[in-house]
Order: sequence, then C-alpha cells, then structure tokens
Amino acid sequence: MTKKKKIIISAISAGLAVIIALSVALTVILINKNKIDFGPEAVPMLPETVAETNVKVVENGKTDYKIVIPAECDDNIAIASSELQTFMAYSTGATLPIIKDTDVDFNQDEKYISLGYTTIFNQSGLEITEDMRLTGYLLKRFGNTLICNAKNSNGVLSAVYDMLSYMIGFEAYASDEIYYEKKESVALLDFNVKFIPTVDIREIRYRSLSADAVYNRRMKLFNWFGLGLWISFGHTVIGRYITVEEFGESHPEYFNASQSQVCYSNDEMRDVMAEKIKYDIAANPYGMYVMIGHEDNGDMCECADCVKERKEMGGYGGQELNFANEIASIVDPWVKENYPDREITYLFFAYQTSSEPPCEWSESEQKYLSVNEKFDVHERVGVLFCPIEANFAKPFNSKENQPYYNKLKGWYDLFETKGAEDNIVIWTYSLPVLGYFAPQNNFGMYFEHYKTMSDMGVNFIFDQAVYDSGIPCFEQLKIYTQAKAMYRSDLSYNDLAYDFIEHYYGEASEGIKEYYNFIRSHYKYLEETQSFMGGIWTDTTLENLWTMEVLNEMMAIFEKCFAQIEGLKTTDPDRYEVLNSRIKREQLTPQYLLFSYYLDVLPQDKKEAYWYDLNTYTKKFEIVSTRESGNDVEKLISDWKEQIFG
Repeated sequence: MTKKKKIIISAISAGLAVIIALSVALTVILINKNKIDFGPEAVPMLPETVAETNVKVVENGKTDYKIVIPAECDDNIAIASSELQTFMAYSTGATLPIIKDTDVDFNQDEKYISLGYTTIFNQSGLEITEDMRLTGYLLKRFGNTLICNAKNSNGVLSAVYDMLSYMIGFEAYASDEIYYEKKESVALLDFNVKFIPTVDIREIRYRSLSADAVYNRRMKLFNWFGLGLWISFGHTVIGRYITVEEFGESHPEYFNASQSQVCYSNDEMRDVMAEKIKYDIAANPYGMYVMIGHEDNGDMCECADCVKERKEMGGYGGQELNFANEIASIVDPWVKENYPDREITYLFFAYQTSSEPPCEWSESEQKYLSVNEKFDVHERVGVLFCPIEANFAKPFNSKENQPYYNKLKGWYDLFETKGAEDNIVIWTYSLPVLGYFAPQNNFGMYFEHYKTMSDMGVNFIFDQAVYDSGIPCFEQLKIYTQAKAMYRSDLSYNDLAYDFIEHYYGEASEGIKEYYNFIRSHYKYLEETQSFMGGIWTDTTLENLWTMEVLNEMMAIFEKCFAQIEGLKTTDPDRYEVLNSRIKREQLTPQYLLFSYYLDVLPQDKKEAYWYDLNTYTKKFEIVSTRESGNDVEKLISDWKEQIFG
C-alpha cells in the first residue's frame, strides 16, 4: 500500500462540537464478572504488530462499523470518538457513525467499536484492575466487536491513538505534522491488549502545549483542558489561600515575621485554609489534586512552636507533611460525605528548604526510616518532589545527582512503609532559565530520568519546560520525544529523534540531522572542556560557549538545508513554505548568538538578512523571551534594527 503524508492543521472536526455539547459527566461503573485472560502480567510496552482478522472495518471505502460511546460521557470520550472517526475517514474515505449506547447490548456479532464505560463494556466481563491505575487501558476483540476502556477517560483517548497507529499508521509528530496511510480497506485487528504507561499522569508544560488542547492530547499527555486536574497548583498557601492582603493585618500570627511564609503550627490558620480548600473542591468538579505549596523562597516561620515542630518532625519537609495530614483529616471526611465518588490528593512541596525527607538511612534494613515512629501519612496525602538543582544532562542515579536520588528514595521509602507509595508526584524541569535561544543539554536523558522516577513509585510527572515563550531550538522534537518517554520508556530515543526529523523536516531532514548531531557533539565537547551541564541554571547562551567559528559552521549547515528544499518551490510551494519556516526557526539560534556577540564584525548584507529573519520568525513562532519571564525579544530586535539600519 502506498503511504501518503498528510498535514493536518490543529483543529477538531465540526461534528465534534455537537458531540461535546451532548456530553454531561463521566459515568464510572465497575462491574466485576468473569475475568478475561490477558496472558502474562501487563508491562509498559505494546506489541510490535497485531494480527489481522478476516473481518473488515472498512472495505473498498465503505463500512458497516459504528463507534459506540456512553449516553453520558465526558469530553475525552467525545473527542476520542471524533478523532477515530475523523482519521479513519481521512485514511479510507469511510465515515464510521458515532452512536450512544442507549438500547445497545454486548453481542460479538455486531460491528461495534466501543469506547469507555458503555453497556457493551459493562456486559463484556472485562474488568479495570487496580494495577492499571488511571490511564492504563484494555483493548480487546470479541468476534466483530472491539472494546476499549480505562478507569480514566484519558486512557481511552490514548488507546484510540494507539488503535489508529496499528490500523492506519497514524502518528502525531507535531500540531501541524500528522502522518497516516491512505487505505481503501482496513482489517479488524485481533487486539488483546492490557497496556499500562510508564507514567500514569503525564504533563509537560511547554507554551505551545499549554495553548493547544488538540496538540496536548495527540501527544498522549493528560488532557486537563476543561476537565480540571489541579484544583490548586503551585505556591498556593499564601498565594491562594492565606493571602497577606486578606489576613496580613487582621491575623499577623498566621505568618512568619516577614509574612513571606505561613506559620504551620497555627491551628486557626489551618482551619481557615481547610474551609477555603473545601470551596475550591466544590468549584472544580473534575479536579483531583489540591496543592498545599509553600512560597518560592527559603524562609520559614521561626516562632517557638514551629521550631519545636520541625525538630520533632525531622525538618521542614516533615512539618509540611504533618500540616498536609491535618488538612486532609479535616477536608477528606467532608469530601467523602458530599462527593463520595471523588478521590482528592492533598500534595505538599518537597522543594528547596522542604526537599529533605524526615528519614534516616538504616543499614540493617537498607532503606530510609521515619525519624519518628508515630509519624504517619494520611492515605490521601501526597508529596510533590522537585529536584530543581539536578543536572539533567546526567542520569538521575548518577554520582552528580546522588543527593536528589537519595531524597526521592527517602520519600518513597517513607510513603511505601505507610502504604501510600502511589502518592508521589515529581515536578521536574526541561527549562534553561537563563537562555532560551540555545537548547538545554538534556537530549534524550529524560528517558532515563522518567524511567528511574517511575521505578521509584512515581505515577505522575509534571515537567516544567519553557512555558512563557516559544523557543527556536528543537522545541517540537523535544515535545515529541519527551511525551513518548513518559508513555513508553522501552522505546529508543535515538530512533524516535531521527524518525521525527525525517517527518517534520521532510526534504531537509539530512541537513537537520547534521545540525542536530553538530549540536550534540558540541555539547559533548563543552561538557569535557568547560564542565557544561544540563541544570536549569546553566546559561546555554554564554559567549564562551559559541565562538564565531562554531556559529559559522552552524550557518553553513543551514545553507545545505535550504538547498535541499529548493526544488519544492515549483513542485510543492505550500510544502516549501512549511519547511522553509521550520528551518528558519532553527536558524534563529546561531543568528541570535551572532547578533549578541559578533554583530560588529558581520557584513552589512548579512546583518540586514539576519535581522529580517529574527524579526519575522520570532513573531511567527511567538518567541517573546530570551530567558524566563524576560519578555524582551521585541525590544532587543528593535534595538538591533536601530544599530543596523540607523
């Protein structure tokens, strides 16, 4: 079968709006019948191929199949059904109708693809088990019927994209680069899959992902758009709940002396905060996580009671855990009474001053033990561990990262001892805070980091990337490979990176591969000669890292890239413009560095040409900052214009 690439702009088919409008709420029904044999225990990988049956989902552009969804379902199920319908139609020309499960029963002779908690699933005997967590899914064929479900509808959404991958070769490389095969006929595959992702809840905070719900879910990240997830998030204790504006004058005892952190030993403050959290839970019907996050500084309350608590509880991390336990003990009974179907996790920060777990290493037991035998962990309390000081160019269990590995191990051992090992969340970083115009030195290392964290019990990873600006340097490549790494750690980073480059840069892929390898080799050289790291505070754009010779070599590679797409000007002008813009975006890195350090020695014609590119493509790709919260690109380009054109 001839393969054909399609470019699909980030949008949802018109029919989806109707489906979403009909959706009401997620109906979760677990019916335990005869267990289905899925063979060996599920592991986080999928089969390379799935055998075809003699049944056709589409034959010669026609179909008898219907997509069945619950009469009441959330947006994820509605979107999953629309995505399945849309891409099957793009591939084959056949449109599978979407119907609700009213008056639909389980019957192996019927040609149905069932998504979610339908009557078909409920009558099938299939069971969603605890080991599948939220987003692990079942994909099982019974005769002519194909059934897909997960505890959380995000799992169904991911399963549909996997299903499309097997059936029509579907792959979402970026928001505007979608691949699938053109087929006249598609066989029903003999699915018998119980899949559990490496990381259960996957969130990566790049600006382009945060702004584009379609792109986010096609990367199989946790779709929180419109559904909640975080009831509160970030530095919330003062920033959201016990604000200085509301309580600073009337209740100064709620805070430390400088009012930069709360006084965790103040019971009245705790009770006020608990009531505010109840309000937030009621206002967010889908939210699952309440963040009890201290402010972004190294301060703490030094009153006598707080000092005593920290001593008894093994430090600031132990005090914050104790406070979260108390909040959960107040709020969670109220949740169970008023919202019995909801499960809320109350997270506290293990960050900077509170990152150290309240534990000591035991040689005899070869694990960390709590410093206080009476110290407990509430079943709904979780820890959000932030290894902000780590070197993301090195493995997480390497010598360079041993302190952060040990801290995570301490939190895991403490929570595991208390039966709460699933309540560990990681806030990690793909963020070169000081230099957005050259990539962070973490290519592929996130595969190792995510896998190590998953092995340590982490089922939710939030990766803070460049959230406030587009970036010019392999942003789409990193989004694609990071999303894959969270989903399936058994995949090869290098294979994924080269496959991405071939599809995303098309006819220029050989040149971009040369540029990619040049950057990787240059970073390796800098590691060996200048102790170049991958920490978030490593400035990737310093002058000593980028000589004129190096930047000229980079520019020469881009000239090859432009030459490789020249023929498209006449044969496929639209594709030429797409690829030309993507190459121009990558080229912004050496152009920016040349202007930053070598503007005076550039010839006038290159100054003018490079300025035009910088002005045009930073706007096109919403690249607004050179560093975190900088918002300085527009002024910088204006200043350069004055220097160049007078």
